[in-house]
Amino acid sequence: MSASSTSTFTELGSKYVLDRDCKGTSATVNVTASTGVIYMVEIDNEANSSAVYLKIRDATSATPSTTASGGAGTPDYSFRAPAYTRICFSMPSGIAFTAGLSMWCTTAAAVGTASDAENAVIVKLLTT
Repeated sequence: MSASSTSTFTELGSKYVLDRDCKGTSATVNVTASTGVIYMVEIDNEANSSAVYLKIRDATSATPSTTASGGAGTPDYSFRAPAYTRICFSMPSGIAFTAGLSMWCTTAAAVGTASDAENAVIVKLLTT
């Protein structure tokens, strides 16, 4: 019997999205350009002394500063990264999205917040 083995998991994504400076004042829009499934989210907030919130909207566009209920600034998903940390969220069964993904990072959890972190926040997504 072999001491190691390798398996291929084709269902775990085929698109890698990298945003090297996720902002709260403007969304990075339609990063997948299609429907799909999110399997992994990583937020690198190691350069900041306050927590950040990655907000993701299942839409081809988003307006982070919009506060209307269900409006273009209302995220479908929100992930918190504490100060000085890199955190990874894994969704083995995936989270389906139907339009495309638009995302932004702010320093507050409230809808309509459009504040940028002091330093760059790096976001990585693994999707189909």
